[in-house]
Amino acid sequence: MADKILRIVFSGISTLSPGPPRDGAAPPRKAFVLMAANRKKRKNQFNDPIEVHTPFIYVPRSILADPIPPPAEVVEDKNLGTCNIYFIDHARIMLDKLPLRSIEYFTDPKHDIGDAERPGSDNVACENDIRWLADLRDVLPKRAALREKADAPAIGDEVAAIVELRGGTLKANFPCKSVQPKTFSFKKKDGTKSKDEVVKGFKRVLASEFFIDMPFLENTTTVKLSFYPLRKGDVVTGIEGNELTLKWGAAIGIEVRIGNDTKDEAKVLTSTKRCDARARDNEGKPLLVPRDNDFDLHYDLLNVASDAVRPLPTNGPHQTHVDGCSPGTGG
Repeated sequence: MADKILRIVFSGISTLSPGPPRDGAAPPRKAFVLMAANRKKRKNQFNDPIEVHTPFIYVPRSILADPIPPPAEVVEDKNLGTCNIYFIDHARIMLDKLPLRSIEYFTDPKHDIGDAERPGSDNVACENDIRWLADLRDVLPKRAALREKADAPAIGDEVAAIVELRGGTLKANFPCKSVQPKTFSFKKKDGTKSKDEVVKGFKRVLASEFFIDMPFLENTTTVKLSFYPLRKGDVVTGIEGNELTLKWGAAIGIEVRIGNDTKDEAKVLTSTKRCDARARDNEGKPLLVPRDNDFDLHYDLLNVASDAVRPLPTNGPHQTHVDGCSPGTGG
């Protein structure tokens, strides 16, 4: 029998934990996607702004079963049709059914990433290899762990939402095919005015999304996304009734998107506007966007020492595109 597939695509500041297993370690029983909270606009180490971010669910109305909770926004998606957007907070998201297969991290069985800067050639890992995500174990000078375990009873207010994954295959995704290799840079902490420092030995493209394909029995008709309070005393906001019921209908595969971004960026989630390689000033002239400032939010989830650096993806002189907050993986 052919399996039914539910694909969840993650974008924005979505931190996958744990990251891909290393040194022959077995995959975990569960994986988690954490959405860092940024409820007020602030500035990072480069004195650049980090806008308010909000976790969201972006779902085609055609796959929603009654009752359909009223959305915060409705958009017309060229690929997915009419879509509802729900902006949520203080939520742990779980499926009411268990996928047929346990958690797997897809890696190209024939190729490694090695020193490659981008996928696309025959001797480099394919673009769906989960290792194309930015991995904080590679970019931090000292390894940092999550502040709290994602399955712990107490989760700090630095987390806005968690998605709990109990089965399926995790893969990287490149919706914008023109991305260029990036380095990671940071401000020195000694108070000097020297130029930004660069994390040595790391230069490659970063997947701007990742997804999980979860198989279910062929006779499965619906699956629910259930929303539970993330902390004691919390109230889930943004979703009436605290659940969304997804239906397959005649389809074999359905897709829902979950992310953590500004509201304006969420509304153009699958548009080519997200792949625009140039920022522009008020006169329409192209601007250099030097770094992915929003990436800084990943570090809020980690036990990073107060005097530690927080490296950010930085563009070269021939690339002005910022990947819309590249997802990262935890330690």
